[in-house]
Amino acid sequence: MNMCKILSVALLGICVLLFGCKKERLSENDNSSIVEITVCNSKGELLENQLVKMYDEATYETFKEKQTTKALCEVMTDKNGKATFVLERQKWFAGTKSRELMFVVLDALDAANYAWWSKGGTVTAGQKQSFKIEVDRQKAGEKTAESLFLMEDGVLKGIKDKNVSQVILPTEVKSIAPGAFWESNVESLVLNEGLESIGVQAFARCKKLVSVSFPSSLKVIEKHAFEDCVALAKLNLSKTHVEEIGSNAFRETGLKSVAFPSSLKKIGPQVFLKTQLENVVLPAEVQEVGPEAFREVVTLKSVTLPNNIQKIGWQAFYGCTKLENVNYTGSMKSANGVVESAAFEGCEALTRIILPQSVAEVQEGIFIECPRLKQIILPESVKKIGGYGLRTNYSVEKIVFKGYEPPALEETSLPFVDDITSIVVPKGKLEAYKAAYADYHKIMVENP
Repeated sequence: MNMCKILSVALLGICVLLFGCKKERLSENDNSSIVEITVCNSKGELLENQLVKMYDEATYETFKEKQTTKALCEVMTDKNGKATFVLERQKWFAGTKSRELMFVVLDALDAANYAWWSKGGTVTAGQKQSFKIEVDRQKAGEKTAESLFLMEDGVLKGIKDKNVSQVILPTEVKSIAPGAFWESNVESLVLNEGLESIGVQAFARCKKLVSVSFPSSLKVIEKHAFEDCVALAKLNLSKTHVEEIGSNAFRETGLKSVAFPSSLKKIGPQVFLKTQLENVVLPAEVQEVGPEAFREVVTLKSVTLPNNIQKIGWQAFYGCTKLENVNYTGSMKSANGVVESAAFEGCEALTRIILPQSVAEVQEGIFIECPRLKQIILPESVKKIGGYGLRTNYSVEKIVFKGYEPPALEETSLPFVDDITSIVVPKGKLEAYKAAYADYHKIMVENP
């Protein structure tokens, strides 16, 4: 009898387990299908920033006759060469368990001539599947150079058909001439390894440009190179060897994020003016942020500066109304830096700022119209502060001096006595600061 009970319990447990597994499988089938496309070249190297298009049976047949056929869905490959399509069951598999789908990488050679590579097959609802597309651009590239571009001694001087939407530069391009793609309709751009410089206004006003793949060989981006590329939202320069970005290079683009190269030393004037950047982290080697470089980036929330920066230019972050955090990172090598006039003027959300240790001079009106700024922390290296240098036109809770010698001030450098709660000075230097700034001696305290 006991044995029967044991068998009954065991049988019941097995039934519950089987039923549970069955329910889990049904639940999985209710989920989206995930199709992962890997794109590589003939050598097996994974290809980043490749636009992969998806077609069903009907649209693929149309595509084979007319390569401008609109895709059902498009996804860019990531740094691992993978494009991931998430296909919702209700949208893509209504009334069916599977579909025949094809995935295509397309290169435009000219307005009527295309090279393309595809893979695909049966995709089942609720399952994850993978396909691999191998791209061989050697022959396509030869035809591209001949039929699409105006070339001379490695210099790409222009494009014959400005209506081409997808461009892959041939390997022989060493530089792109000024205005080469001015106001073209290019949407996807792959710059070749071997390219070293992008000229003045080379891609200016390419308002449909969505993606650009930059090569490691790139060293120069000239002024206005991508100005007014309003659809360009993401920029990855991390593999390049660019040391300076020319003035206005990405002005008034749609940029929301930028990955900078470690080689970068200078950002020119107005480079990112009126873009849509949200967070900026500058590499350790950056020495200079030019005048108005990030002016009126009203979406910007945080900035990380190099601790060795030598120049933050006039109105560099002027009117960044959502900027809340300014930090620094890295080591200080030279304490001769300057923060130029009005660098952070109009940063309405800024509450606290710690200037990099390399700063020696703070010029005029740095923080004017920063109504929420309550704490300003100045490094030991600061030796001079200009007129209105630490005023905001509002009350400030605390200014912290870390220098053992009081910096030279102008009469208007500090806030009015009634507009500041405390001035904190290094331990053992209280008397020196009181003597230097006599009108403020009552609110001075030593750093504990």
